[in-house]
Amino acid sequence: MTLSKLRFALLAALIVVTTPVYPAEEKETPWYQVSLVIFKHRNSPMGNETWPTPDTLQLSFPKGILELEPKVENDGDWIAFRNTQPLDEEFKQALHSIKLSSNYEIMSTASWNQPALDGNSAIPILIQAGNEYGGYYELEGSITLVVSRYLHLKTDLWLSEYIQKVEMIAPWWETSNTITDDASTEPGTFDSTYQEIDFSSTSYNETVTRYESVRTVVLNESRRMRSGELHYLDNPMFGVLVKVVPYAPESAEEALPDSPLQDASPVSMR
Repeated sequence: MTLSKLRFALLAALIVVTTPVYPAEEKETPWYQVSLVIFKHRNSPMGNETWPTPDTLQLSFPKGILELEPKVENDGDWIAFRNTQPLDEEFKQALHSIKLSSNYEIMSTASWNQPALDGNSAIPILIQAGNEYGGYYELEGSITLVVSRYLHLKTDLWLSEYIQKVEMIAPWWETSNTITDDASTEPGTFDSTYQEIDFSSTSYNETVTRYESVRTVVLNESRRMRSGELHYLDNPMFGVLVKVVPYAPESAEEALPDSPLQDASPVSMR
């Protein structure tokens, strides 16, 4: 080996030995803004469509469902899972067009910011909209953004039609055992639990009103998405228009909610 080659080899070895090794930088979690509108078709061509009867459907809210925080003016839109104004112009124009159309009835609109969460930690967002019928809503379900290798939007929504049923019930004094005819009671005497009936009372009800779902249409789909593109999911009864765009929070430390996995409501069964 020549002297020049030897010097080069020694210099290279010295560089390798003296060059500090830095730990790999932690990759920051990307954030997204999710904006969506859920609408009902006013002129739905139901025709020959057949749907499962409501009593055959197993509908429930997923574990860990979260209700979006209400929008707060001028208080930091970077808070995760808080209702906010959509930033994307294309989505805002599409929403405006749907509002102007006579073919659609808007059921719900929402926009929120959130970190990318994989399938094990993704948080479903509670959806309840439309008319309320005895504690149930016309539109119910959840929306979940899952970020792994690709973006996926999971919709588990159901739209129901309800009818009102009024049932007659007997006045309470006709069903109450106010006088006890028991062998342990002396003839001609009453049990000590007897209470005088006030017939002037109007606190009783002779009817009970309840609501029954006569048709429920489900939109249960997992759609692979591209960030920055409008996506449309629908069935003959209702649809969802959604757009997911990258978002940069001002402060990641202040962005996460205190308890993002708390249940928004009890499980809803049909």
